[in-house]
Amino acid sequence: MIKLKYKQLGEGENIVFILHELMGDCRNYEPCISYLNTKEYKYFFIDLRGYGLSKDILGEYNCKEAVNDILNLIKQKELKKITLLGHSMSSLIVQKFAIDYQEYLKKIILITPVLASGVKIKEEDKQNLLNDMQNDNKIEDIVKAANKRYNQTWNDYRIKLAYSSSTLEARVNYMKMYLEEDFSNEASNIKIPVKVIVGKYDFPVFSKIVIKKEFQKWYKDLEIFEIEDAGHYPMVETPVLFASKIEEFCK
Repeated sequence: MIKLKYKQLGEGENIVFILHELMGDCRNYEPCISYLNTKEYKYFFIDLRGYGLSKDILGEYNCKEAVNDILNLIKQKELKKITLLGHSMSSLIVQKFAIDYQEYLKKIILITPVLASGVKIKEEDKQNLLNDMQNDNKIEDIVKAANKRYNQTWNDYRIKLAYSSSTLEARVNYMKMYLEEDFSNEASNIKIPVKVIVGKYDFPVFSKIVIKKEFQKWYKDLEIFEIEDAGHYPMVETPVLFASKIEEFCK
């Protein structure tokens, strides 16, 4: 049985599984680690197949596989209920896990999330984007578009992390996942609390207005918090506030 690799922090009884986004790995959360409550909580910063510590684990790199890998890790650790957190791309995985295996969850936390309906673009644009992701310059374009407020040093750091954190096959297939998957017809089956963090300076598709409009159709127990001085990476841009809000959500 495949076992995803992770970094563990804390010795508390409250378990939090933390997943990463498309162009990063568990290193995304390093800036906020010093501010997390390690007495009451135990955090697992998990890398999906093809990413970070799990970079050598081969797979199909899709939602079903990721959901099964998380379930296997919960069972291997003999855990009863956890809080599951996803960032951007992995927030889609978290929502699907909550649809299929809600009994293992206390709540879910979604950071700058992808909607349960995925990201909808024209078929031609989708194929062009997937093709472009296999070229060296596309990641640079995405990073620069997402981080216009910041300097070149920040952009260089994010670009380097994007390339080093994952295999090309994993990146392309997980992007394909959120461009093609749609669980919106099942999303209302999630009855546990759904906590959301968005950044004011993120892309419009991740804005509070868009997320609230769609999520309130599906999730009855919903709370959305907007970080005023963050974009797509609140754990890096505002680490103290991010850590504080995560703990508040986990209570």
